[in-house]
Amino acid sequence: MTTNSFNICPTCAHVNYCVLTEMKEKVWSCSDYDEAQTETTIIQAIEPVRQLELV
Repeated sequence: MTTNSFNICPTCAHVNYCVLTEMKEKVWSCSDYDEAQTETTIIQAIEPVRQLELV
């Protein structure tokens, strides 16, 4: 897949199974676009922040 400077598909979370278009190298806007996140970022977002409370 050839990318251009406006292409959002390489960072899209749905790129592997998206059926909106076969010409993904030409996509620069998509209402279903969700940016792919790394596994570490996802884990950090899920873990609650714990703080110690002094009594």
